[in-house]
Amino acid sequence: MSDSNTEDTWAYCRTDDSCEIAYHHLANQDTDPFLFLGKVVDQGHPQWKRYRKLLRRYPDVVSCLVESEHEKEEPNLLKLDWEEVGTGSGAEVCVFRIARSLSSLDKITAWLEYHSFRVGSYDRYRSEKFIPRWETQPVSNMGAYWSLDQYREKNPSLIVALTGIDLIQGYELILGFSENGQVVGASSVTPTK
Repeated sequence: MSDSNTEDTWAYCRTDDSCEIAYHHLANQDTDPFLFLGKVVDQGHPQWKRYRKLLRRYPDVVSCLVESEHEKEEPNLLKLDWEEVGTGSGAEVCVFRIARSLSSLDKITAWLEYHSFRVGSYDRYRSEKFIPRWETQPVSNMGAYWSLDQYREKNPSLIVALTGIDLIQGYELILGFSENGQVVGASSVTPTK
């Protein structure tokens, strides 16, 4: 879970817009193809129809960022364009690209905390004796959570505003990791009441 020291650090650099996280490389579809449960999403993948337009819209990590970062030699990966990307499948593609660019659990956790996610523990759900059938098969995961209020701040609803009734409980991003600690999937969930 995140601690108050991390939040204080982000609050400090937010005041002058100086927050940054160093990245390993800038991921794109060629260097880091989008994976769903550890399998490359291509024309033969069962999820192709769901993601094909998004893979064209967000072919690389820079295309997921606010426009002011697009032409920079060293873009700031903290500046995800939530308004453009949304919190559904677009966020899955873009958070995957960002996580692959950051390449370390600590940096991915810091990125999530910057965006006010409550980060859960990194858990292995396969036994230690499990032998993955392919290199990118997920064996561990980590969840990051927004409250309902945080979710609605990014995703307002006219119906909820008019009725005062919301069936959503919150928002969760789940990152899957391979045996060697690489991100091999990203999914989003909005649990309902």
